Amino acid sequence: MEDEVRAAVQRYVDGCAAADPALVRAAFHDDARMWGYLGPDYVTMGGHEFADAVVGSAEPAGAGYSSSIHGIEVTGDVAHAILDERQFLGADFRNHFGLVRRDGVWRISSKVFTTV
Repeated sequence: MEDEVRAAVQRYVDGCAAADPALVRAAFHDDARMWGYLGPDYVTMGGHEFADAVVGSAEPAGAGYSSSIHGIEVTGDVAHAILDERQFLGADFRNHFGLVRRDGVWRISSKVFTTV
């Protein structure tokens, strides 16, 4: 089960790294929301809005980009995962994802993040 959650978060990572909004969009549940901080600025938007507006206007990640998925916990059809990203859009991030499995597919339902 943990491998399936890891694969769902990896779809997000792959989409962000490639600047592929369709792949990032597929990683999120239709009703997903995200909240967090870009430096001191509070930001909130939908997952699909993030895919289209942010990832869709980005360049593919450069050689300095890296990520690590850790802290995965699965309870039935819900899960939590932590993703660290370095040099995504020029900043380092810690992301806390809530995931839900519906119809056998894991998708990100919430993202809480901060720059580090």
